[in-house]
Amino acid sequence: MDIVREVIRTPARHPARAPLPTIWLVLTVIVILVITAVIVRADPPERSRPLQISTSEWLPYISPDLPGNGPVAELLTEVLGRAGYTPVFVFSTWPLAERDVINGASVGMAPVIISDSRAEFALYSDPLLDFRYTLFGKSDDLVKSLPDRTDLTGVRVARISGYQYWDELDESGATFSDHPSALAAFDAVADGDADLVAEGSLAGWTTLAGPDFSGDVRDFSVASPASPLTSSTKGLHLLVKDSTEGKRLLKEFNEALADFQATEDYDRLLGQLSPSTTPVVLRSPDGSSVAVQNPDDDSVSSTPSGTSAVVLSWPEGELTAQSPIEVKIIEGPLRGQVRLVRLGDVEISHA
Repeated sequence: MDIVREVIRTPARHPARAPLPTIWLVLTVIVILVITAVIVRADPPERSRPLQISTSEWLPYISPDLPGNGPVAELLTEVLGRAGYTPVFVFSTWPLAERDVINGASVGMAPVIISDSRAEFALYSDPLLDFRYTLFGKSDDLVKSLPDRTDLTGVRVARISGYQYWDELDESGATFSDHPSALAAFDAVADGDADLVAEGSLAGWTTLAGPDFSGDVRDFSVASPASPLTSSTKGLHLLVKDSTEGKRLLKEFNEALADFQATEDYDRLLGQLSPSTTPVVLRSPDGSSVAVQNPDDDSVSSTPSGTSAVVLSWPEGELTAQSPIEVKIIEGPLRGQVRLVRLGDVEISHA
């Protein structure tokens, strides 16, 4: 009986219970982790992967000396940004840029045209924009004869290394010489070492009107009217290496490009490549005042050499040094006024 009483008096033993605050803390942590996991799966963080894009200076399209590296670089930055990437532009030469893509140092190169010579390794984006190739030469009988010619046998054509040209020119029978830059190619014609330069129309006039050109822009003109032999309109593209990663990148890029091309910002960037918005400096060859004509009453006045202006319109057809260019003067005594000035007194500004 004593044993029974002892058992009855002894309370039953239970496992120790955790304090209530500790339990709530553990439950709270678990809930937070579950919610975080759901959010991450439903809405992953934005990507912003750096991508190296190889290129070469090509005024006025892309250059380390232009704001934002130029309109094409701004376009690529915007489109790649929409796809979740940040481009890093590496400037060299076109042959080196192509080599960088082949060996994997760069994801892509731009802007380029589609070319059979790159078919073994290249994939291309949808067109970023269009541009027109043409033939430049000194204003002489050769340039005037170009629209009527069916070949260029006996003609020396300066080309830029790394450029891809159009079939009719490649098969024209011309004697070609390659030069490291557009400036060097135009210098060759100015020095009499070549007869013509094959270059984009806007890029060619930009080079001729630039401060580094050793010749005189007044000596040059383009073939007019254009023919398949003298001119070709091409699309400019982003090129990437033909690979699984390249195909995925182009799919994302093309989707973002289509969205961007539907915006006013895309039109604004293209506007920077329109001659009607080109910033220029009015500069006479000898540093004297520049003669300008009032289009309303044909009166002639002058403005100091070095005056800044903006081109409002370029004449159609063949351009010569005497061609009247309509500009809006943005500084000096004629500030805000519209005047006509000779092309020979217009220098395209890269500032």
